[in-house]
Amino acid sequence: MTSPPTDDPLVCLCAHVPESVILTAVDSGVRDIPALREATGANTGCGDCLQDLEELLA
Repeated sequence: MTSPPTDDPLVCLCAHVPESVILTAVDSGVRDIPALREATGANTGCGDCLQDLEELLA
């Protein structure tokens, strides 16, 4: 069974971090990947979301 589409997609599957959490961190002043990891927990597992996180930071 697949999950229904959502308006707030998961960016980091390992840590279950949705896009809204990433964007909130960026809006709060987070400007690099290490700070984003600390603020959200994203990119602390397999690392597959790194490119997506970089795009959201840009």
